Amino acid sequence: MSNQDPLPQLSESDCAPVPVFNCQIILSRDDSGQQIVGRVVNLAGISTRGSTERDVLMTLTRQFRDAVRQWTEDQQPIPWVDPPEQLGEAEQLRYVPIHL
Repeated sequence: MSNQDPLPQLSESDCAPVPVFNCQIILSRDDSGQQIVGRVVNLAGISTRGSTERDVLMTLTRQFRDAVRQWTEDQQPIPWVDPPEQLGEAEQLRYVPIHL
């Protein structure tokens, strides 16, 4: 490859920034120990349960993305919970970056 035929490059003005939001999820087991319970702690009202962590995370991140996208499109402020809920006993925290 020679310098006479450089690869095309986009300028900074050609690149639109992609919004990224941090979805904070707390996971735990239900009382029976059979299902995983998850809730988004930095945005109220989003929770679910499922048989695997993957199922729970996929459902919660989809709901989070849909909610944030709608508020963004409607130019409404996002009602963040600040500070987010803290971990309880036997709970685990997951941070999931969400790109709109």
